[in-house]
Amino acid sequence: MKPVLTCLVATLFASAGLQAHESPCGPYQVAFYETGLLYFKNAAGDYVGIDRDVVEEVSRRTGCSLVRVMESRVRIWTALAGGALDMTVSGIETPERQRFAHFVPYVLNNRNYLIVRNELAATTKTMDEFRARKPLRLGVVKGFVHGATLDAWIEALRREGRIDEVADLEVLARVFAVGRVDAFLSQPVVWAPLLKRNQLDGKVQILDFAPQDNAVLGLVLSRQRVAAVDVDKMRNAIEMMRTDGTLETIFARYVDRPTARALAARPGGK
Repeated sequence: MKPVLTCLVATLFASAGLQAHESPCGPYQVAFYETGLLYFKNAAGDYVGIDRDVVEEVSRRTGCSLVRVMESRVRIWTALAGGALDMTVSGIETPERQRFAHFVPYVLNNRNYLIVRNELAATTKTMDEFRARKPLRLGVVKGFVHGATLDAWIEALRREGRIDEVADLEVLARVFAVGRVDAFLSQPVVWAPLLKRNQLDGKVQILDFAPQDNAVLGLVLSRQRVAAVDVDKMRNAIEMMRTDGTLETIFARYVDRPTARALAARPGGK
């Protein structure tokens, strides 16, 4: 066999050997939970939303096997902390959570707004004004992270006995609709279906109490269960999706184009 041909054959066999021994990406279980426009049932009864579209595109680009499962938000975080779950979606990074998970953000420039009835909005436009009106109560979801400014405000109200905690967003919207609380916090990617289902369209106003806060949402990957090389694959995929406009396109399926552009943009609008 000629030397050049021999070298070529050897190279091909070496390449094939490397591919054969390359570890597959996954399968990883990705826990979803119903949250506004992030994950919801459409009119046909199928689960759709930003989170599903993002995960499916990440899977397509990386070749990772990502298996959707449904679980409650509380159980998801308990399982991740205990090393019993691979991944979840739309997680907010905190120092405590960093100990057991990697975070790969995809929804940027996002924050919580205060939702109040029209009549209250006319007289209560700041956190200080809300706090000064002692009878007013705020509803929150247990365990939610809202941002540094809002969480400090919530703790001040909690010390005054003015916080009502509930299990999830659906319950929160219902207790607001029946008047048990005077306001609640929500995000642009969440509030539209909540307001519609509870016949609140046209009856509320959205107040930007903490424009300096930011609630970045991202993939949450277990440090124990997801291989570092696979974390890098998914991180790179998300960054390419941001660069080539795919994230904005996904967001624009569910929110208006200016909001989609803002949610996808890197800090500084790039």
